[in-house]
Amino acid sequence: MHILLTGATGFIGDHLVHELEKSDHELYILTRQKLKNRANVHYIEWLNDDKLPNLEDLPVDVCINFAGAGLMDEKWTYERKKVIVNSRIEATSALLSIVKKMKSKPKLWINASAIGAYTSSKSTIYLDTEENTYADNFLGKTVYEWEKTASAASDLGIRVVYARFGLVLGTDGGSFPVFEKLFQTYTGGRFGNGRQWYSWIHVDDVVAAILFIFDHEQISGVVNFTAPHPVQEKKFAERLGKKMHKPYKTPVPKKIIKFILGERAMTILDSQRAYPEKLMSHHFEFRFETLQEALDDLLD
Repeated sequence: MHILLTGATGFIGDHLVHELEKSDHELYILTRQKLKNRANVHYIEWLNDDKLPNLEDLPVDVCINFAGAGLMDEKWTYERKKVIVNSRIEATSALLSIVKKMKSKPKLWINASAIGAYTSSKSTIYLDTEENTYADNFLGKTVYEWEKTASAASDLGIRVVYARFGLVLGTDGGSFPVFEKLFQTYTGGRFGNGRQWYSWIHVDDVVAAILFIFDHEQISGVVNFTAPHPVQEKKFAERLGKKMHKPYKTPVPKKIIKFILGERAMTILDSQRAYPEKLMSHHFEFRFETLQEALDDLLD
């Protein structure tokens, strides 16, 4: 299988490349850097100028679009918000332009997304088999624009999957190292009232689910990339604190979190209880179904 990928140097992209490199797939990575090709990994420069690479003869089966500026890297100023949104929309539009010129179109397009699309709620369970409105905030609007742009791939007869990632757990990226550092410095604990739902997933299951979708043509549209057993933040803190042998009952008031993080505080204070109905109904087997299993793997 021939796979075209953007965002390969990000947290999830890096894990995906590592797994695909062990397979017999041919991987083509669009990058801004000059990198040397490896056995079945081929690097293609793009977005360095106005000229896009001509890939019309490349026999691509799957397009994976993970390009986009980091959400938590900097304070959400007006300018930073523009970078976050534009980096996603522009990369997606550019990738669409490349694909439109291909003589043979990909069969599948997987676009990164986030459960931040859902309105914060402590009572609603968000299923990916149901129609849900987008949250009326910066994250919700960003996801809406990103998914709407990627949806143009379906007009080309391509199966489109919007991978709505939950809290992806891994030791080398994402939010987990931040939580780990907080507990190491005795500042971890109950954020706000602690009742907000964290829909988490181990990064290895993210990669496995992507490969699973390659082979299951019935799966399309929004897909919740979350483990089947989400937990409330206070339970997340308790499990992590006990695993690290650190205090976990320290309350961190909402006001302090908002003062430190500004608008980014919504990423840890908002509540989205998402269930991976599509993956479960197609019998995807999670390696880490419970938070305890995930923490045992990450911290042992």
